[in-house]
Amino acid sequence: MTARQRSPTPPDAECQAAMTRVWAIYDAAYDEIQTELRARLATHPELGPLLAAVPADAELDRQNRALLAQAMHHGDWESYWQSIRTQAAGYANAEISFTSWIELFHLLRVDMLARIFAQPEREEGGPDLLGDATALDRWLDDVLAVFGQEFVSTNEQVIARQQRAIQQLSTPVLQLHPGLLILPIVGSLDRERLDQMRAELLDGIRVRRSRAVVLDVTGVPEIDSVSANQLVGAVRSAGMMGAKVIISGLSAEIAHTLVTAGIDLEQIATAGDLQGGIEQAEAVLSR
Repeated sequence: MTARQRSPTPPDAECQAAMTRVWAIYDAAYDEIQTELRARLATHPELGPLLAAVPADAELDRQNRALLAQAMHHGDWESYWQSIRTQAAGYANAEISFTSWIELFHLLRVDMLARIFAQPEREEGGPDLLGDATALDRWLDDVLAVFGQEFVSTNEQVIARQQRAIQQLSTPVLQLHPGLLILPIVGSLDRERLDQMRAELLDGIRVRRSRAVVLDVTGVPEIDSVSANQLVGAVRSAGMMGAKVIISGLSAEIAHTLVTAGIDLEQIATAGDLQGGIEQAEAVLSR
C-alpha cells in the first residue's frame, strides 16, 4: 500500500464498541436518513444535478452498507476504506468541488448527532452520549480523510492528463510540404513545455528531413527571459541539424524580452506573421 493510500489507524476497543452502538442507530434509520439527505440536497447547486442524473443502484448500495456494517460492527475496516477510495475516484471525475462533499458529510453528522441524543435515557454505568458522539466523529472524520485523499489524488491525475493533452494539441509539428515544417505555439511557455517543444521540433526535423521550419508564436501572450533563452536554444539546435528556423508573429512585448535577455535579434530570422514566415521558408528551400 502506498503512502497515498495509507488507511486510518483502527479505533481502540472502547471506540469500536461505541461505533457498534452508532451503527445500530444508523442502520435502524438508514432508509429515512437517505431519503432526508436526498431531499435536502435536491436543490444543492452541485450535488443536486448529480443525484438527479445518477439513478439509485440498490445492489451497490447494499454492498456498501454491508461493508460499513463489517467495519463498525466487527472492526473489518480495510475493505470499507477500499470501497470509499473507489467511490472517491469515481466522483473525482464528476466536476464537483470537494467543498460540496464536506457539506454532505456535515449534513450526515448533524443528523446522526440528533439521533444519538434522541436515544432513550441511558442506565447508570451504560454507554454514554460522549462516547457515542466521539465514535461518530471518528467514523466520519476518517471517512472524510480517506475520501479526500483519493479524491484529490485522482483530480491531480485527471488534471495532469488534461495538461498533457493540451500540450500535445497546442504544439503540433505540421508538415506544410516536403522540407517545410510549421510549429504553431499557443498559450504560455514554461520550462517543461519548451523542453517538449524542442524535442518534438528536433525529432520532426530528423524524421522528415526538413530544411526549413516556421516557429509561429502569435498565440504566445508573453515570455520571460529564461524561456526566451530556451526558445533561442531550440532554434540554434535546429540550425545544427541543418534546418533554418524562422520565428513568426513576434509581439513587441516578446521582442523586448528577447532583447532584454541579451539575444541579438539580427542573428535570428523573424517574420511579422505566419504568411511572411512561410514565404521566407520557401525561399530557403528554393535556394
